[in-house]
Amino acid sequence: MRDQDWDDDSAYRSAARRTRITMAVALVVTLLVAGAVAVAVLGAVLFLDFAESLGR
Repeated sequence: MRDQDWDDDSAYRSAARRTRITMAVALVVTLLVAGAVAVAVLGAVLFLDFAESLGR
């Protein structure tokens, strides 16, 4: 891995901006996946309760 020479502030700001964008995208994707899992679990629980009530 090569060392970065941060003598130029614009290069540092550009790298910091890309890092923030990457972190924001990762956070959004993580929240979307967690939401999808939560909806799937809730849907499965509701389906099983509905199927059990029909079986009685």
